[in-house]
Amino acid sequence: MAVTQTIMSGDLSAVSLALLIGTILLLIIRSRRPRMFPPGPLCQPVLGNTLTIMRKTMVYAFRDWRKDYGDIFSVAIGTKWVIVINGYENLREAFVKKGDSFSERPDIFVVREITTRHGIVGSSGSIWKEQRSFTLGALRDFGFGKKSLEVRVKEEVEVFLGSVEETKEQTFMLTDKIHISISNIICSIVFGERFEYDDKTFDKFLQLMNENFSTSALAGVLNFMPFLTKIPGDLLSAKRLKHNIDQIMEFVEDRIQEHRKTFDEDNLRDFIDAYINEMNKCKEDDTTSFTELHFVSTIRDLFIAGTETTATGIKWAILYMLHNPGIQDKMHEEILHVVGLGRLPSIHDKTMMPYCEAVIYETLRMGNILPLSVPHGTNEDVIFKGFTIPKDAVVIANLDSVLTDEEIFPEPSRFSPERFLDKEGKLQGFEKVLAFSLGRRTCPGESLARKEMFLFLTSMVQRFKFLPPKGEPAPPIVRRLGISFSPAPYPMRAILRV
Repeated sequence: MAVTQTIMSGDLSAVSLALLIGTILLLIIRSRRPRMFPPGPLCQPVLGNTLTIMRKTMVYAFRDWRKDYGDIFSVAIGTKWVIVINGYENLREAFVKKGDSFSERPDIFVVREITTRHGIVGSSGSIWKEQRSFTLGALRDFGFGKKSLEVRVKEEVEVFLGSVEETKEQTFMLTDKIHISISNIICSIVFGERFEYDDKTFDKFLQLMNENFSTSALAGVLNFMPFLTKIPGDLLSAKRLKHNIDQIMEFVEDRIQEHRKTFDEDNLRDFIDAYINEMNKCKEDDTTSFTELHFVSTIRDLFIAGTETTATGIKWAILYMLHNPGIQDKMHEEILHVVGLGRLPSIHDKTMMPYCEAVIYETLRMGNILPLSVPHGTNEDVIFKGFTIPKDAVVIANLDSVLTDEEIFPEPSRFSPERFLDKEGKLQGFEKVLAFSLGRRTCPGESLARKEMFLFLTSMVQRFKFLPPKGEPAPPIVRRLGISFSPAPYPMRAILRV
């Protein structure tokens, strides 16, 4: 009996050793770059190139690897291979000319667990096309591209300017005020109402969104190393992120239920009514994508698209003005010449205010708000620039590679609106400011964001001169990377001009 046990123990040890060796060999094989893949740095089994990325951040690691391996390179992040596409022409070829192949969402943690593949951001294929097409059409009906949208924005601008004036030239923080104001505009389109600045329910909703923006960089590691979710606790904030999303969805669902109580198909008041109406039309269709989860998810996406880029862009613009007071003075001079003081600037003034427009483009370029866009996926094997990009690959559009390109934008670290003006003072070269991504997955809130940034910033500079706190230098330029590159909150003063 003892002999039998000894033999069995020896067999188990041999099997365990074989499994261990096999696992190690498998990890080594998987760490090798697939045949016909773009070049890239050597990687470690399991971790890939993750340690380098964690040390430098993804944006700065990609800048270094581009210098070493060219415009198309591949890296291993955790258990996944990632193809990074750099350079303006390459990005246009991939995401515009070959948009049919590069417009999916890949199988990563945020898409699978946070968006649950619903809404505009998380869905792919025919469902994404259907949801995006309907959403853009409904938004046009309720203001996008119409004069009524400008009226809504200017009403909110007036409220915002009033709240700034209430600071009475004392030091204040811009962050909270601007996020509430910008969010209120998308609220008026989606919910048919705006919220007061002291509304506690709405304030909680915004806090949840802001917290998710700031913590998502940590949770983003899980996109490529999902096994880390098994670690006890919440080291990478994934549980917190999902908890916040659930509460955000509850806020949206409450608004939807309120609309259902007063819904009238002959009087569609806002985006929620339009979606309810579409759901009613499709309720007998078993294949429809107009479901409750897509409904709530799409509204969530609209708030992200309609708030983050604009609010962050305005914060960057004012911070750069604090560091470059002469630029603020030139903007004010142009505003006085074109608009005067008797009214707020309007969209019709844009073509006559190239310097103000140049400041906005330079802010979007230097702010570099979404440097890596949102990860894309492929729906088929693609031959691109002589490399094979397999179906279901994770592909990153490196917008940072264009916005900081010295050949396109000389001295890219210098804030210079003049780079977008020709000798006659007319706008030039702005088409390469890819702040809203490009191709079919471009941000659906781009047109709204551009209008908002112009109307808010010109109205702000028309009425106030922005300065650092009394007796202090301009606040330091500190970048925080979450979903976006945003400036760390900073103190400032607003001195009334009129």
